[in-house]
Amino acid sequence: MNITALGHAAIRVRNLASSEAFYSGVLGMPVVMRFPEEQEVSFKVGASGLFMVHAVGADAPAPDSRTLGIHHMAFIVGNTPATLSDAARRLDQHGVRYQHVAHEEFESLFCRDPDGHLIELYYWPSW
Repeated sequence: MNITALGHAAIRVRNLASSEAFYSGVLGMPVVMRFPEEQEVSFKVGASGLFMVHAVGADAPAPDSRTLGIHHMAFIVGNTPATLSDAARRLDQHGVRYQHVAHEEFESLFCRDPDGHLIELYYWPSW
């Protein structure tokens, strides 16, 4: 077997509108599909990837640090530090708090979506 790409990923959220406002409005992912009956929205990521959110209701409990599930989701914003600076400005414009982390080969911004999911935005240098 040779997996060549991630086709899509889906997470559960409390409120579809607030998640859409964050992922599309703040992070700039275009909405490509809506499934109103299923309370689901799909966003385009890159050339062919999909990121999906499925609303399960406002009373959904938050996972704790020892619950199985997603630790974080990481999205590449470009291949230079300037692209990360652009992402930081966009987060600032929307009042989204974040932490800047320098790694050996790249840098990241970590923030949280409306449901508390940890999001990493980073640039990946081209070699």
